[in-house]
Amino acid sequence: MQSGPMSAEVRKVLKKLRQIAGLEVQNRELSSEERAKLSRKAELRARLIELTTSTPQLETQGFVGNKTEERDKERDQERGRENAKRPGRNQGLRVSGLPDGVPVKQSRLEQAGSTDVTTATAKATQAPTTDFGFQSLRESWEKAKFRLRSLEGHSDIITCVVVIDNCVVSGSRDTTVKVWHVPTATEERNLGGHTGGVTCLAIPPPEHCSTLALCLGLSPSERFILSGSVDSCVRVWVLSSGQCVRSIYTFSGVSSLAFIPEREGFIVTGSEGGKVEVWSWLSGENCQSVRAHEDKVTDLKAHGPLLFSGSLDGGLSVWEMTTQSGASGSEVSPPPLRHLTHRSPGQSGLAAVSQLSPRGERVYVADSRASLREMDWRKGFVSGLANHSTVAGVTDCVTQTEGVLISSGFDLETGEASLNLRSLPENRYLASLSWPGAPRILCLATWLTPSGGHRWVTGGQGLTVWEQLPANNKQRSDVTVKRVRRLDGPALESGSEGETEEEEEEEESGAKNPNRTQCGPDRSV
Repeated sequence: MQSGPMSAEVRKVLKKLRQIAGLEVQNRELSSEERAKLSRKAELRARLIELTTSTPQLETQGFVGNKTEERDKERDQERGRENAKRPGRNQGLRVSGLPDGVPVKQSRLEQAGSTDVTTATAKATQAPTTDFGFQSLRESWEKAKFRLRSLEGHSDIITCVVVIDNCVVSGSRDTTVKVWHVPTATEERNLGGHTGGVTCLAIPPPEHCSTLALCLGLSPSERFILSGSVDSCVRVWVLSSGQCVRSIYTFSGVSSLAFIPEREGFIVTGSEGGKVEVWSWLSGENCQSVRAHEDKVTDLKAHGPLLFSGSLDGGLSVWEMTTQSGASGSEVSPPPLRHLTHRSPGQSGLAAVSQLSPRGERVYVADSRASLREMDWRKGFVSGLANHSTVAGVTDCVTQTEGVLISSGFDLETGEASLNLRSLPENRYLASLSWPGAPRILCLATWLTPSGGHRWVTGGQGLTVWEQLPANNKQRSDVTVKRVRRLDGPALESGSEGETEEEEEEEESGAKNPNRTQCGPDRSV
């Protein structure tokens, strides 16, 4: 797409394609008018291509020119010299998204000095502490190979995925939850019981599963799955048998779900009406109900003692889990969650939040735009990380795994998807992974194999397991490694040049917000 200001017609076509992208993932039956909009997708894509002058911005690893690579290395070396002048710049870097004080479990591939860690696969999971380390990490990812396997069985869009041991658990708009055995790529169990589309899943930690299992007369080694649905129910399933042992009715469609492993454990739900509610893990009773957002709560993420909630209206809230059970001699316990801060969409400039990924005092936000957002949730500073080669894109997912930030990208113009990788904690672009005809990725989960290799699962129109192959494996990779030049630039402050999707929306609404770089005063309770 041509750089510079977009024409009014291009903005109009992009807006319609974004609306279609939103309609495609609705957990409800579409109206005849909405179905008519969907039928125009191919026509609008063709019109967008006609209106714009496309220039090749995606280059595969095998076709990056030598001069371009030399310029990249010179620039990276210059960054290294600048960083070396700053004392302590690279000291104490963390590779985990966990808060300070929480021990980080390193993978085999991250253990420095190990004689086994000599392959490119090993380099791909190391946190770069020097510029040379980053360059080595980038080169390793450019050589990375993955085998893809499809898990077939759902009859509609996959909306959520989680991982437990050697199993992938998926939820779908077809109302079912399925358990898959990853090594054999087979369906182990189909959990039927919801009467509406499944929107969210959660896995409680083993110690809390053991407590509930003993209460129910089950083996203390039993594991449980939580699922939420538009049918207003949260169901608790036994992993080994697929039996539903509890159903909690919430009186509103459940749009997001999290488990808080504090005290006896709590289930937290987000509703289509904007409520955040807390339920006792052991009794299933409601402990707290707060109207937290003006629109649907699209994501809940637990992060140590904190809980982050994001909304369809662009709002973001941070909560803290209270530790005390109540004053001595009192039968009344305080609410489990204490509200720390709220950032409204007018303050933060966020659009429809789809996924959150907290990391200390930062939180990465996928908000259905072409760029990925990074917010300092205490101070309110927001910046954008380019996530597409043009502004004609949608960012649906973001997660962190072993020193790597992974975000999904969907190109509205071509209809193809990719996963974009950045190093943590500095957000430097590594590579983009895709395959021909890759569908839009709506959910993503990651884990490591016992040998330290990466395994990912992506869901959307299909369910796909990604398994990283050893560097010395001769098998051909199912994934293409690409370099997107636009993603290689520095982070952009919200509202700055290059954040053209915001300008597009502001111009159409007729109201520009000059205070996008830093959120206004927070709303705390």
